[in-house]
Amino acid sequence: MTADVYAGDGGLREGAQNSPPAAAATFEIVADAHADLILRVSAVLNLLNVAPHAFQMERRQGGTATVKVLVDCLESQADLVARKLEKLTSVREVVVKFATAET
Repeated sequence: MTADVYAGDGGLREGAQNSPPAAAATFEIVADAHADLILRVSAVLNLLNVAPHAFQMERRQGGTATVKVLVDCLESQADLVARKLEKLTSVREVVVKFATAET
């Protein structure tokens, strides 16, 4: 395997494993209930490059939907993703709850 010096792949030579962060964020998103809402939210969450532990969408009265997602990430990553989610068309509110292993 060749290493990409720009991507910091030096750890591949030693067999280093990337351990998940000891923290998780729960995103609660309220948006208009459009057919492509799951796709747009998932595209933003893809920036974290990890699969969520939980992903739930529920349609509510009044044409809105609530999406709740639990994913491992750092607090700075959660803030970045929350800001990107807030910019999505039809998103009305984004609430992030962040918890570390110590809490």
